Amino acid sequence: MKKIILSTFVASSFLFATDYTNSIGMVFKEIPSGSFMMGTVVSSIANCPKDKPFTAPNEYDECVSSRTGSVRKDETPAHSVTVASFYMSETEVTQGQWYEIMGDNPAKFKTGNPNMPVETVSWDDAQKFISRLNQKEGGNKYRLPTEEEWEYAARAGTTTKWYCGNSESCVNSIAVYGTDSPKPVKSKKPNAFGLYDMSGNVWEWTGSCWKSDYNSRQDCGRYSNRGGSWFSLADGTRSAYRDYGFTPDDPMYNVGFRLLRMK
Repeated sequence: MKKIILSTFVASSFLFATDYTNSIGMVFKEIPSGSFMMGTVVSSIANCPKDKPFTAPNEYDECVSSRTGSVRKDETPAHSVTVASFYMSETEVTQGQWYEIMGDNPAKFKTGNPNMPVETVSWDDAQKFISRLNQKEGGNKYRLPTEEEWEYAARAGTTTKWYCGNSESCVNSIAVYGTDSPKPVKSKKPNAFGLYDMSGNVWEWTGSCWKSDYNSRQDCGRYSNRGGSWFSLADGTRSAYRDYGFTPDDPMYNVGFRLLRMK
């Protein structure tokens, strides 16, 4: 598949994408390779001075904070990223899929519907699920997406705040948010890559160590979560929004995950 530059809409490329269905019925969408601008563009921070031995401590951080306004500092600086093609699960891992592999159901929100997203799973728990699924299928194809891969897949060729546009008026059509519980996967519209709930429903673990911004050193005592949840406000479901990372052994009742399958 041809590499695409995601400054333009990718519907034409998506038409040629193929699905992959694994041994337990999980559907994966083919995500084409391409480049995109990761994070939120804030042009006024370009001339913020980087910390140096003879400048005041945290001078860069203070400059960025003073200029970003409502934009979170951890979304900056925006930068170009190129991503190779991969498969992404079309939904968050469901309680039914978790049970198929793990034989239990750790979720807080049990409704009798196996299509509810699994939550109350730590990063370590997600790794156990991945290990058992890889073992079942006799390979090493499954893993969590990196933050770069996650945001690329979420944007699906868009450069707007949400993959539905820049207005909060569209968010209800794509995201479960601002409510008292998650909902079954596929309750809202998918993005252009055919991925559901990339905004809202449950936060999703990534394979990336936390960074307080894209210039900072990574902190591998915590891992990044993306996408927002049923508990979030609309702003927390934006494509560039990053949750404060959690420790890998910390299960949260609004955090789940989805899988990437390598080619």
